[in-house]
Amino acid sequence: MAGYLTVNGQAVPVETEEQSGLYADEPRGQRYRIKIGQRFHRAGYTAVVWRAISIYRDTQGLEHVNLVDEAGRLDEKTLSASVLLDRFHYRLI
Repeated sequence: MAGYLTVNGQAVPVETEEQSGLYADEPRGQRYRIKIGQRFHRAGYTAVVWRAISIYRDTQGLEHVNLVDEAGRLDEKTLSASVLLDRFHYRLI
């Protein structure tokens, strides 16, 4: 059963680790899946490592990933899956 996250005052279903995974097409027809627990860093800036803690689809059908800073675990942010999958912005570790 999925949990829920409040986004702009609305409850949005959040996938569990077993259900997680967002797919996006990469160049050359490859498919890439974001999973909870995967680690990323900004392209060209490896000092901060971000870990995916939840994945959800908003009311418009856009996919988002909640990330937490692994070093301090105090900083959290939400990114569109398309930004996280763009190699010019973020890289999978």
